[in-house]
Amino acid sequence: AVRTNNFSVDFPVQVHFHFVTQLCDSDNTILDDSRKLGKPMQLVLGKKFKLEVWETLVKHMSIGEISKFVCDKSLVSAYPFVSKTLRDAAKHSADGTEQSKRHCCGVQMHTGYEDLNELLKKSQDLTFTIELLQVESPEEYEQESWQLTEAEKLASIPKLKEDGNTLYKAGNIQGALDKYSTALGYLEQLMLKEKPNDEDWKKLNDLKIPILLNYSQCKLDQKDYYSVIEHTTTVLTYDPGKRSLT
Repeated sequence: AVRTNNFSVDFPVQVHFHFVTQLCDSDNTILDDSRKLGKPMQLVLGKKFKLEVWETLVKHMSIGEISKFVCDKSLVSAYPFVSKTLRDAAKHSADGTEQSKRHCCGVQMHTGYEDLNELLKKSQDLTFTIELLQVESPEEYEQESWQLTEAEKLASIPKLKEDGNTLYKAGNIQGALDKYSTALGYLEQLMLKEKPNDEDWKKLNDLKIPILLNYSQCKLDQKDYYSVIEHTTTVLTYDPGKRSLT
């Protein structure tokens, strides 16, 4: 569990923290400062983050606490790749371009940053100064698709549908569309693992049809008639009786 000032919370919580990374040299050379990168680090615990030592450190901190940790080089070998990802994200955010979705190879010896390349060539201890800002339970933050297990995706479907309905009734068509789209994406991922028309596939499809109808209603309100025809045809194929938002 992660300790806060007054209570503990279990996995998978999301923590927000600022960090400063320094070399353990005579100058205490700063490699990275999250404030200069533009935003705090966000990390979901228990999801096998590449730099596992960060999870270990923040699990023993309280909200608002600022602590300094010296970590052995054996624990921070992945840092150059984590740093590269964060720096690239900050750079693309600053210039408004989209970050490349390439995967980082664990044996790649060039990061595009001279100081990180040197750290790859000669690993060394690192010092992290961490300020824990916030701890959020799963109910308080929206997890990205890659963070969810199949069971978690399935369990999230009713809530996504309910949230979509609430947004639609409030007149927030795009917000509702986003919720329905996320739910449909999860269901399609799950259905790909089943044999079409088998019992488990049919159960997932039964969940999908009413959400697809709601999605189509949003598209109708946006006058996207091609999408409406495409999706309502699918709905009517499986359930001719479906006619309105559910």
